[in-house]
Amino acid sequence: MNLNKQIPLGVFFFLLFAPFFFQCCAPVSVQQPSRPFDHKKITDLISMSREQERRVHALFSSGRLTIKRRGSEAELNSLIAGVRDSGKIKIEITHPWGRPLLHILINEKRFQILSFSEKRYYAGSLGSFDPSGFFPGMLDSDQIWTFVRGYPVIRKNNRAVSLKENQATLLNTNGEFVQVIDFHPQSSPSCSVFFPGQDIKITFSDFQNEDGIYYARKVELNDPRTGSQLTFDLKQVVFNKAIPKEIFQLEKPAGFETMVPQGTEER
Repeated sequence: MNLNKQIPLGVFFFLLFAPFFFQCCAPVSVQQPSRPFDHKKITDLISMSREQERRVHALFSSGRLTIKRRGSEAELNSLIAGVRDSGKIKIEITHPWGRPLLHILINEKRFQILSFSEKRYYAGSLGSFDPSGFFPGMLDSDQIWTFVRGYPVIRKNNRAVSLKENQATLLNTNGEFVQVIDFHPQSSPSCSVFFPGQDIKITFSDFQNEDGIYYARKVELNDPRTGSQLTFDLKQVVFNKAIPKEIFQLEKPAGFETMVPQGTEER
């Protein structure tokens, strides 16, 4: 293999999934609480969530992506590869008939985007702007990983409290809410996570358990401020398999216009 060449996600997807079949089972039921969680229950739930974070260091998945905005809706195909420790996520979005639409590369706090419909190459810092319209609210890297992983990343926090049943709220040192996590009353995985600072909510459903890894087969992201809704319906996923580093390359095709915000260095 020529290591200097990029490997298309579609090719890697075929090679990875061809011999692979997996079975899933339902999450283990737990007793439904009748009041806000006590301190021990909050600690146990957060510990469980952090354990889930540690269990997945890489993933490769495919599915259907539905993007809804005010007055418009599109259903697209998506291939996703991600490595948690390096902060790299590659997303390839195509039309249902196979024509490429967007290639997105996240590298820690930076992004690169190829827009094939516009013939443009974008680069910048996460949260600075979103030319693709793919990330409602201009998500940060942890929020993007939460979306593609199908399980919430626990925000850095000073303390956690429960203000209502089936819910845990994380606060920073100033006592401000940084994350609100709702848990399903009959199962331990969380069913939604809310980020007050951005007014963004990510909802998880159809949880599966593969060798102790919990993940949602349907993830929905809502941003009421922009009227955007992003839904990912998972078809197949592989966890913790080696992903060639060539996957995480994004080269600008000839004839594409470079669009970099003023004051941002292109990398």
